[in-house]
Amino acid sequence: MADGTAHIARIFATPRLAQATQARASLWAMCRCGRTAAIDPAPWICQGLARQPVEHLETRLRCVCGARRVRLEVHGLAEAPKGVTGGIYVFY
Repeated sequence: MADGTAHIARIFATPRLAQATQARASLWAMCRCGRTAAIDPAPWICQGLARQPVEHLETRLRCVCGARRVRLEVHGLAEAPKGVTGGIYVFY
């Protein structure tokens, strides 16, 4: 800046699918009903979707409660969500 101080801009972008493949990261699906499931991003990566924001892939998930869209989040290995696991299915 003009006064000699540094300006640090933070960009809060949505996570991309490729971030889930980094070391010590994982992709989790979390439904509103409380179910959670670890999702393997490898099939989507093989389809060339590595640069896609994870929110664009949420419509490819189904929950046993009937939800036709399930929220995806990238977490560190130590940040695994709590709750009932399983019951969320991926449609590639």
